[in-house]
Amino acid sequence: MDSGLMSGSRQLGGCIGLASLATIATHRTGTDTTPAAINEGYILGLAIAAVLFLLAAAVAIGMRPRRRTETPAPRPATTAQNRPEGTPS
Repeated sequence: MDSGLMSGSRQLGGCIGLASLATIATHRTGTDTTPAAINEGYILGLAIAAVLFLLAAAVAIGMRPRRRTETPAPRPATTAQNRPEGTPS
């Protein structure tokens, strides 16, 4: 169930994101169909996508797990600890 939810959210997120950027570009272009107007719409859509990408990258970097300090190496056991049970010290 969990992997199905993740897969569905990825697909749906991509569809909604692309539709939103296309809507923004179309709104900027309006009814003008000249190459310059279409280019302006693409510029705005791609600029917004770049800003969203940078925000997502900043969040991902901020949520990275912190590095742990190195734990000291285990000390070797003393000779008394290495003797089999029942042997005299």
